[in-house]
Amino acid sequence: MGTPARWQSGWLVAAAGGGALAGYGLDGSAGAAVGWMLGFVCCCIAAMTSALVQYLRAGASQGAPGAAPPRAVVPADTGPAPPDAAPELLPAAPAAAFWGALTAAERRELLERGQDHGYRAGDVLCREGGLAQEVIVILAGWARVWVREGGERRTLAFRGAGELVGERAALMVRDRSATVTAEGDVRALRVDARAFAGFLDGNPRVRAVLEDQVYRRQTERRRDEPDRRPALPAGPSGNCTILITDIQGFSSPRRTDADRRHVLDAMYASLEEAFAASGIDFGDLYTEDRGDGALIVVPPGTPTEQVLDPMLARLAVELRRYNRRAAEPARLQLRAAAHVGPVQKGPRGVSGISIITTRRLVDAPAVKRRVADTGADLAFVASEFVFDTVLAPAPGFVDPARYARVRVRVKEASLSAWLTLEGGASWPQAM
Repeated sequence: MGTPARWQSGWLVAAAGGGALAGYGLDGSAGAAVGWMLGFVCCCIAAMTSALVQYLRAGASQGAPGAAPPRAVVPADTGPAPPDAAPELLPAAPAAAFWGALTAAERRELLERGQDHGYRAGDVLCREGGLAQEVIVILAGWARVWVREGGERRTLAFRGAGELVGERAALMVRDRSATVTAEGDVRALRVDARAFAGFLDGNPRVRAVLEDQVYRRQTERRRDEPDRRPALPAGPSGNCTILITDIQGFSSPRRTDADRRHVLDAMYASLEEAFAASGIDFGDLYTEDRGDGALIVVPPGTPTEQVLDPMLARLAVELRRYNRRAAEPARLQLRAAAHVGPVQKGPRGVSGISIITTRRLVDAPAVKRRVADTGADLAFVASEFVFDTVLAPAPGFVDPARYARVRVRVKEASLSAWLTLEGGASWPQAM
């Protein structure tokens, strides 16, 4: 049997021929017959044209025998941004987004590894705290990235066509850090985390693209947010509380650059939560990023007791909570040391013997060994002055019985300090 288009063409031809014969029979003149024959020819041409168009359409929709159906591609324009999307929350231009940085061959391979999926406004692409089991590439539409803070929803960003979301799954992190919902109709490519890992293994260049995106997202800051770090006046200041942190095994070959950026971001997030527990806004403090850790200087007006209690207890909780969900390359073991003393602030940063002393405490080989032996989440070292004047009186959540004396030998220095470990096998014995 023929297709509907062919049946339609046949009926047109039959009708035209029948009309010509009927005209001749009724009118009986040659002129009428010729007129009807011309109509017959025109109908044939129209019928053949219609059949050809239907055939070409069918071939385009079906493709070659055995060929996969065409897959969705990223449109050049994802449509107008949501009305409440501030410019600083919008993604990079499509050419700079993840999809725009891939080659045609890389796109085809990723499409073969994933599945197209459609969402309506309000649908959840991934949920905060849920398992990170897949990576999502937005093909069309807008998605909102947000978190719950108290009883309110805070928008972190908007992601459009070509943007990758859920990249934590690619970093082997097991939980989602935010919720992503569709702002309207959204098409997305969902790729299983293991399939995406295989894609990265076969395309090392794409791994560098992903790492660059992760870095940009971790360092992006609202353009309308003022830089509030600089609480210290120029020149010498009074006795400040100095805290230095260092991430254990930061340069380990088991970590990729993306792992390191993710771990560093997790450290800062944990510090912000911990200082907030002590009623201190981390953004108001003087901080310097040290690559694998941070230097934090608290102005003289804030008592050291407030800085450490309950900040240390909350920091231990945040690290334990994070590590419970983190894969091994993203695990965060943090060494931290605290001291008190004068700080000199100049045009290029801060300096002073108190900072040098704190650095020696956090770098002590004995402290590094204890962290490696016990697998502790947090190793906190207090100078003898801080322990005697702040920790020994045991205010609040501080338990001085959990501290052990340790000798710090770094270069020409030999200092006495106090160490406690949180998480891992046990807390230290005197050494």
